[in-house]
Amino acid sequence: MSIIVRRTALAKRSLGRHELKAFADWKDGRPETELNFKFYRQATNKIVGISDETAAFLSALL
Repeated sequence: MSIIVRRTALAKRSLGRHELKAFADWKDGRPETELNFKFYRQATNKIVGISDETAAFLSALL
């Protein structure tokens, strides 16, 4: 399988490991926590789904 990813806009703020590290309580329900888990705790090189809330959070950053 192959996918093509296209950037449609630049982010307004950084969401790297440093910024997401503080969001580690999986039970808090925050979109940042979901991103921290999916980006940095799961194996790399795979496609993952995100919740509607996290998708809305990311859309708001554009």
